[in-house]
Amino acid sequence: MQDPPRHRNDRPRLVFRALVSRLLTSTACVIVAALAAAPYASAAPTPPERALYRSGPDGRFLLDAGWSARADPRGVGLREGWQRQGRRAGFRPVSVPHSFNARDRGADGFRSRVQWYRTSFRLPAGGSLPQWRLRFESVNRRAQVWLNGRRVGAHEGAHLPFELPARGLRRGDNELVVRVDGRLSRTDLPPAPRPQGWWNHGGILREVYLRRGGDLDLADLDLRPANSGRVEVRAVVRNTTSRSLPLDYTVEVTGPGGAQSFPVRGGSVGPGALGRIETTLQVASPQLWSPERPSLYEARVRLGSGQVTTAPLGFREWTRDGEGRVLLNGRPLSLRGASFHEQTRTRGQALTAGDRAAVVRQLQSIGADVTRQHYPPHPALLEAFDRAGIIFWEQIPVWRVRGAQLRGRLRREALERLRGAVVRDRNHPSVMAWSIANEPLGSGSIEAGYVSAANALVDRLDPTRLLVVDKAMSPGTDIPDYYRQLDAIGLTEYFGWYGRSRVSELRPALDRIHARFPGVGLFVTEFGAEANRGGGASTKGTFAFQRSFTAEQLAALDGTPYLSGAITWLLRDFAVRPGWAGGNPRAKPPVNYKGVFTERGAPKPVAAVVRERFVAVPSTRDP
Repeated sequence: MQDPPRHRNDRPRLVFRALVSRLLTSTACVIVAALAAAPYASAAPTPPERALYRSGPDGRFLLDAGWSARADPRGVGLREGWQRQGRRAGFRPVSVPHSFNARDRGADGFRSRVQWYRTSFRLPAGGSLPQWRLRFESVNRRAQVWLNGRRVGAHEGAHLPFELPARGLRRGDNELVVRVDGRLSRTDLPPAPRPQGWWNHGGILREVYLRRGGDLDLADLDLRPANSGRVEVRAVVRNTTSRSLPLDYTVEVTGPGGAQSFPVRGGSVGPGALGRIETTLQVASPQLWSPERPSLYEARVRLGSGQVTTAPLGFREWTRDGEGRVLLNGRPLSLRGASFHEQTRTRGQALTAGDRAAVVRQLQSIGADVTRQHYPPHPALLEAFDRAGIIFWEQIPVWRVRGAQLRGRLRREALERLRGAVVRDRNHPSVMAWSIANEPLGSGSIEAGYVSAANALVDRLDPTRLLVVDKAMSPGTDIPDYYRQLDAIGLTEYFGWYGRSRVSELRPALDRIHARFPGVGLFVTEFGAEANRGGGASTKGTFAFQRSFTAEQLAALDGTPYLSGAITWLLRDFAVRPGWAGGNPRAKPPVNYKGVFTERGAPKPVAAVVRERFVAVPSTRDP
């Protein structure tokens, strides 16, 4: 059947219908596009003013929502412009903190790669735009940061925080992009291509904050308490405005004796200039901090312009007697504990609050009163050690570096890491020592120069604690004479585990070192045996061997009167590097199985021996 003929007057009507159809189609596309974009636009939350640890200034807003990530194994992201605003294609939701290679334990996973992160947020109220800063607690290894498509800065090195000015920040919604390169390089600590002592976890490993600085912004707070109750207070204050401001402040101290307040008038600070806080206060009837009784105070510096900075405060004094024994509040130490790594099987080094709490619980369950790690820990862990009375041996990651490497850029980087660790952590009463190297390889004038430079730096920033080096002590290893300028030496010893050495050789070797360094404190900071299976006590790698070996080690160490402490290696099994064997005849790379607990937190049979021995030795003894 044919269609009826169209009249000439129908043409305008048909054109009108076509225009309406196109308009409706176009409108529908706009609506669909708007709906597709709406989740991103509406999902830009205002971060809460919330920090995961108390130490530091107020005005920290936690950026823990809306993160996504995209792998960049071929390194094309910069060229393709992934840093530009709105380039969300290929990004998938993740939680930050985040370790992108936590579950990849092959060689490619250890070598790591490039990973991109992005999130959107709405700027909280208050503060002028130039006063806001971005704060990253730890990124491994190299970070490049963009805000609203504008590059705001870069940083290299994990475990310590860095801040960048939030240039390009806007009222309303903002987009933050971070490019993380986790690959090893020769300028890293530890440097490639040396073997690495723990898994190379890449990513944003600790939390990110948007920090609002005040008109006066306080930094580098330094509290130096004496057991008499006298406290020296020092800090630097920056005027972030274009006018002079009075430097009036109040130091508030709360603790076992209640609250005390100390108002101070400090002159004025010019526009954009730095001012200094320097005052001394007297706390009435101070209670001393120790593992047996961790009496803890809190200091708050309240600036007249409004900013409040909080820090822990503990009255304790670290000294040495004529024989080199380390004293806490005049009492010789006899510490027992275990080292640890911030690492879990599923999350790598991106620990949760629950993961950190588990570390503290496990230390307490074996009666530990001291612990140690190869790099600065999360600040929340130090706060937990302050409360629990667990002494911390803090170390920077100068791990098994050759003496000849400790010059030039690598020395500058090591000293900068040391400075960052001391400034961040010197107010924690639990911190006893600054370890500037672990098992350095070789010695000579270059290493001697590094030790002298570190000594001078620590003496300027924090002369109240011990300057130490952890040194391997296997038979035949010589400890250089210039270690006499140290306050203490941490001795790594595996007598009876590696090679043909025997535990019976341990005490004579310790006696020889004590005779050479009579005024230097001595600790054993590593000893242990791998255990990943059942079997007889005479077979290395079995739970029974680890149990027997540890009991024999502690029997020798417990009877050494000049030894100030012994720290087993280690609290919990962890991933080291591909091919790791660790002296275990039936190794299961890449895991180090010298832990008292398994990776998943189950106690091994050795845990009962360790607890029995540790509890029997008091933290301090009569002089």
